[in-house]
Amino acid sequence: MREPTAIETAEDESLAQLLDDGIHETPSSHRYGPAADAVLERYGADDAPAVVLVHGGYFRPGVDRAHARPTARALAAAGWQVVLPEYRRIPGAPCTATEDLAALDAYLAGEGIDVHAWVGHSAGGALVLWRGLVPELPPVHVVALAPVADFAAAVADRLGDDAVRDWIGHDPQEAPMTYRRLDPTALAARAPDALQRIHLVHGRDDATVPVSQTERFPAASTLLAGAHHFDVIDPRSPHWPAVLAAISR
Repeated sequence: MREPTAIETAEDESLAQLLDDGIHETPSSHRYGPAADAVLERYGADDAPAVVLVHGGYFRPGVDRAHARPTARALAAAGWQVVLPEYRRIPGAPCTATEDLAALDAYLAGEGIDVHAWVGHSAGGALVLWRGLVPELPPVHVVALAPVADFAAAVADRLGDDAVRDWIGHDPQEAPMTYRRLDPTALAARAPDALQRIHLVHGRDDATVPVSQTERFPAASTLLAGAHHFDVIDPRSPHWPAVLAAISR
């Protein structure tokens, strides 16, 4: 068995700490949609500008929002009202995730919450890119942190042990229309005006989602030298101020 690299070990340790910090405090949650998983947590002052924080986990059902709670608390401490949603991640039924996020969008509008930006990490970065690029929903600003931005490349490179293929349930050749509806790179080609509202942040040393996913995406980006996959959501990271700056733009 191959020994993990120093970067992989650092990523594992960072995720473990985020999880440990996240599971010890469970804020109250509120239902925002009809699905059982459609719940959200809120952090910060009700009158502060709002951001939606969409967690990652390579679309796997077993990875929930717990590891994103330290990020949500840090954003609240920086002056944001943070909405941290849960959403469905069903292998072979990827549109359940986007249905939940569309329901969240409608819920927040109904509550009169003016969202400054949708912020997402990893798989959540892919989903906020989807949110920013689909023409059926109102325009929003998006900050995608270490996103899976190119599904075809992710499948070809077998990122996350075939995470994208498992989530969608097919290869791109088998389900081209599904990839066309969900793949941020495919959506970007059809929504050039929306790209002006999108900013990507990615660590150059990311061992989980390669920085090439962001480098090839046709939107503004900040590439962080020496940063790994979880540095962009870890408030203890020296790269955290750069993430805050990107969100505050």
